Amino acid sequence: GGVMSALYAMRYLGQTGVGAGAVYIGKGVIVGVDGFDGRYNGTYKEEGGRIKVTLTLSAPAGGAVLVTGQQLPQGQSIPLTADWPSNFANGAAQTVSVMGRPVQVTFEKIGDVP
Repeated sequence: GGVMSALYAMRYLGQTGVGAGAVYIGKGVIVGVDGFDGRYNGTYKEEGGRIKVTLTLSAPAGGAVLVTGQQLPQGQSIPLTADWPSNFANGAAQTVSVMGRPVQVTFEKIGDVP
């Protein structure tokens, strides 16, 4: 198997709020955007039925308050990490660590990207 290149809808729930966005995951790359105009860029490695994710979340113009309650000033970016099963888009919530705080994210595949 392995992860197929596709566009995914993501929905997330943090300590102080909820959000949604869309991400492309494939060919070892993750890139996306959320409803607050935060930008996601990163990479992943597949190992033993898991995918190990390393991401950067970049703040939109004007900054943002993250669903963890943390402030993300304009021009700043923060690291995100995750370790998901290869079938992460199975409807179950997956955990993303945002500066050490967990955010629950679900993924829904929108369509394959060749």
